[in-house]
Amino acid sequence: MKDLAYKKFLKYGITVAILVLIVMNFPAVVGGVNTLLSVAYPLTLGCVIAYILNILMVRLEKLYFPKSKKKIVIKTRRAVCMVLSLTLLVLIVIFVMYLVIPQVVDCFVVISKDVPVLLQKGWDFLVENSDRIPALQESLTNMNLDWGGIINKVTSGLMSGTKGILSSATTIVGSFFGAVTNAVVALIFSMYVLACKEELAGNINRVMKAFMKPTIYDKTIYVLDVVHNSFSNFFVGQATEAVILGTLCTIGMWIIKIPYAGPIGALVGLTALIPVFGGYIGAALGAFMILTVDPKLALVFIIYLLILQQLEGNLIYPRVVGSSIGLPGIWVLAAIMLGSGLGGVVGMLVGVPISAAAYKLLKDATKKKEEECMPKKVVKKK
Repeated sequence: MKDLAYKKFLKYGITVAILVLIVMNFPAVVGGVNTLLSVAYPLTLGCVIAYILNILMVRLEKLYFPKSKKKIVIKTRRAVCMVLSLTLLVLIVIFVMYLVIPQVVDCFVVISKDVPVLLQKGWDFLVENSDRIPALQESLTNMNLDWGGIINKVTSGLMSGTKGILSSATTIVGSFFGAVTNAVVALIFSMYVLACKEELAGNINRVMKAFMKPTIYDKTIYVLDVVHNSFSNFFVGQATEAVILGTLCTIGMWIIKIPYAGPIGALVGLTALIPVFGGYIGAALGAFMILTVDPKLALVFIIYLLILQQLEGNLIYPRVVGSSIGLPGIWVLAAIMLGSGLGGVVGMLVGVPISAAAYKLLKDATKKKEEECMPKKVVKKK
């Protein structure tokens, strides 16, 4: 008994001493953690890429001659599906960029040409219709604003600011190459993870069994399984919902004969990957593009997309995403708000599946506790 008490005292004493050292050297600890995270960033990013690609790869493996027993098919299934999933993801990104970027550039070119003319027309309209207020008319007439000159001054100001940016070109180039290097390392690491994911999972499972008590091991596996299902179902459901919304947006714009139907539909679908609010971001960018062609059609587009968003929010999203993750709509909105406040766009994407997992765990724990607290029926012997 004394030895057991001594061991417990020693264990708690060491724990308290470590905590005290951490608190006393908190800035150094934070700096060390930040350094460790920055060094491990490519590997962490590789794990994230591998997880996302695995969702697509698993589905492709089920389609790649699933009933075939040929050795060549079995040996090549993983490699072929891994390359196909990566290629498909890259092609989707390139396709969306090909559709959207040229149209956005054209919009800025049109605006740079038409803005001075539109401003001058608006000014002339004010001058012509200000006869009811003579003092206002006289002041407006005497101002003689040169909109072209104003635009030139603004442009020259932007150019002078650009010189300051160019002076730090070395830093920008270094950061760019650093980001490219991290991306390449992360991609290569993700391929290794996908290629031997069963072996990695088996090794991790062995370590957990060796160093965890059976009850803690079972609970850990259960929590990881719930988290995995929440993230997997969320990503699949969100991607499906984005494709549906983008397709409906494109078809509706073609029917109404609104310009830029393909690019704006792709843009709305891409931004719809952000839960709830993503479609509105795409709507704002799309309205800006249409505004350069016809302001009336821009208004029609906004009205159409608002109606489509209501249908999507009340019919499509709850069925496709809400049901797949098992999270009520009010908690989806709360998760998005909290996630955006804590982590921006990434927080919005991660907040919903994390909340869904927490909701599932709390729901199961509550149900188990209620069953334990229920009075057991006493069976009377005859």
